[in-house]
Amino acid sequence: MNMQTSPFFQIKPLSAERGNTLILYIGAAALLGSCACFGAADSQPTNTKDTNEERSEQNVLSFSGSGYFGYRHDSNVSVSELDTNSDVADGATQLDAQLKVTVKPNDKWETALSISQANTKYQTLSAFDLALTTLSASTSYAFDFAKLGLHYYHAGAKLDGRDFLTYQQYGMSAGKLFGQRTYLRISSDIIDKQFENIPENEPNRDSEAVAVRSDLFYFFEGQDFFQIALKYQNEKAQNTAFDYSGRGIDLAYTYPFAIFSKPLDITFAYQLDVRDYASRKSGGIGREDDRHVVKMRADYAVHDNVDIRLSTQYGDFASSVEGANYKETIAEVGINVHF
Repeated sequence: MNMQTSPFFQIKPLSAERGNTLILYIGAAALLGSCACFGAADSQPTNTKDTNEERSEQNVLSFSGSGYFGYRHDSNVSVSELDTNSDVADGATQLDAQLKVTVKPNDKWETALSISQANTKYQTLSAFDLALTTLSASTSYAFDFAKLGLHYYHAGAKLDGRDFLTYQQYGMSAGKLFGQRTYLRISSDIIDKQFENIPENEPNRDSEAVAVRSDLFYFFEGQDFFQIALKYQNEKAQNTAFDYSGRGIDLAYTYPFAIFSKPLDITFAYQLDVRDYASRKSGGIGREDDRHVVKMRADYAVHDNVDIRLSTQYGDFASSVEGANYKETIAEVGINVHF
């Protein structure tokens, strides 16, 4: 489980990286939606009163939802938030569901509320079974100079049926479309993590953090696009040993095409996270982490409302702490039904 923002597989919060790895963050699809809305606001032609009223009735309130079932193989089941890895491979079923309500009074203003549930159940390592409930709310307005927004996320995680972590993230963002091909988004967040049911002999990991992130999208002549993100996070924990400053970079490239007249989207991504923990002089242990993750995902639309999904990722988590120093490969296949 890794509570950090991700630009790629958190398209549907995320979806986070499911199961043992949990990521909360703004996803590429959300950013693309912001980009599309901003562009539409700038290029919207003058319409008649009747046309405006008809569109208003259709777009003020909308609902969307999805359900996902998948099976994964994990080469090294782990919980990164607890610096724990099993060094054991296992299979798991993945069940996800999401419901979203969007209110859009006009072309510039949009508010969204969503609730999602993700459950990962391992075949043998039940101690790593994860249930995640996420609530989110966001609102944005496309001014002439930029699109400004506010967002809030609340996630409750259970590990092996017991409350494990409460995660809250809230912040603001600003995005702007430059021409027709480049979209820039900058966000700042405050993050609060509260751990529960931690053994008495384990240190307190509760923490607060400030994070900033910038995402740059470039759209090519086709529908493919490239993304680069720079990120920084400063986290202060109840126990100084877990204080750290982190910096990183995310890269992603998405290429859509068709097979048998059905759309197929393939995405390749790379994530780098470097964490420098508190030094011994500051009450820490001088820990250093370097995390490299490579991902690939393919979504094939066999029907307007049904996608087949294949994904794989390889993570090299290097750390001066033994429990946080490991490698992990995850492969997953599933079916996603959406409306």
